[in-house]
Amino acid sequence: MKKLLLLLACLAGLTTSYLQEPGKLNFKRGFEIGLGFGEIPYKGSFKPSLTFGYHLSEKLYFGLIYQLKDHIRRDNSSFNAQSSQLEGLLSAREEVAGRFLLQGRYKPFKNGPYLSFGWVYNGRDQEEIKFDDRSRLINGQEYEGAIQVTQTRPGGGGLALGIGYQQHLGNGFSIQAEWTPAWFTPIPTPEYQFSGTADLSVDARTYLSEKMTDRFQSTVTNRYKVFHIGFAKKL
Repeated sequence: MKKLLLLLACLAGLTTSYLQEPGKLNFKRGFEIGLGFGEIPYKGSFKPSLTFGYHLSEKLYFGLIYQLKDHIRRDNSSFNAQSSQLEGLLSAREEVAGRFLLQGRYKPFKNGPYLSFGWVYNGRDQEEIKFDDRSRLINGQEYEGAIQVTQTRPGGGGLALGIGYQQHLGNGFSIQAEWTPAWFTPIPTPEYQFSGTADLSVDARTYLSEKMTDRFQSTVTNRYKVFHIGFAKKL
C-alpha cells in the first residue's frame, strides 16, 4: 500500500504537464472535495482524510480537513521507545486519534505555495512500548524483568498557522500537501503508565517519565497539527 501511494504521487507529478491546458485552471468561486493519505506514507501514520471547502476566489479558500484514526506498529522506528534509552525493545504500537483542521488558505499563486491558517484539534494518542526480560541499570539502580511503558498524549489544539503547496492538474483536479501546526499552544506533556515484571521504584518511573517527556517536547513535530497529502476536485 505504501509503495502504491508513492507511485500515485509520482504519476500525478509526471502527468501535470499533460493534463494542464490553457483555460482549465479557472479556480474561482466554487466548492471543492478531496481525499488524503494523512502523513507521509513512509514511516508515518497512514490516516485517510476527507476535505471539503469553498473557494471564495482564486486566492482565498475556507474548508475542513478531517483525518481518521489509525493504528501503527512503529517498533524500532518509535521515537518514544528511543527516548527511553532502554534496551531490549520487543514492540511499539501506537493508536493515533482522529484530527481535524478548520482552515483558511491564502494562495498568492495559481500553482505554488500557500498560507494555511485556522483551528486544529488532535484527539488523544497512545503508544504501548514493550521491553524484554533482562537486567537493566536505570538512574543508578539495577532492575530485573520486563518493562511495559504506555505513553498517552492528551487531546488538544489551538490556533494554527502553516504552509502548503497546491498544483492544479486541469479539469478541476489538483494535488496538495501541507503542514499546519498549533504554534500558539505549548507542546503537550504526555502521561505515563509502567507495568511488567520489573519492580520499578517511584524514582525510576519519574526518571524515565522526565527523560521521555524532555525528548518529546524538544521536537516540533509533536505539536498539535495536521499534516496532509492528497488530491482534490473542484465541483
